[in-house]
Order: sequence, then C-alpha cells, then structure tokens
Amino acid sequence: MSNRLLRVNELLQREISAYLRKRYTSEATRLTISGADVTGDLREAKIFYTVVGSDPDDIARAGKWLRSKVVEL
Repeated sequence: MSNRLLRVNELLQREISAYLRKRYTSEATRLTISGADVTGDLREAKIFYTVVGSDPDDIARAGKWLRSKVVEL
C-alpha cells in the first residue's frame, strides 16, 4: 500500500471519529472508529469500528445506528 493511501486512511478515520463525536455526542460514545480502508481510486472505503460492551444486542444496535448515518455521494 502506498504512503498516500495510508495517509488517506488515517485522515478518514480521524475525521469520521471527530464528526461523530461532535454531531452525535451521546450516541457515539460507545463507538470507536478503529480503521479505514480506501480503494486505490478513492471511490469507496470500508470503515471498521468497535463497540464498547460485549452484549450482542448492543453491538447490533450500534451497527444499525452507524449504518443509518452513511452518506452516499
């Protein structure tokens, strides 16, 4: 992976984390954006996250909430 893609991945991870913390303060406290993987053409990205707590229902709820915030450009 090129240095450029590594920097883009890190920047995207930081920006998504900052946006969620600023815009959705109470809902985003259980989520941690743990990584990003951008394609070489920068058109798509996979975002990886972790959820505080080990209850499967909490994890599913957090994933559903996060997917509801996805924006397709």
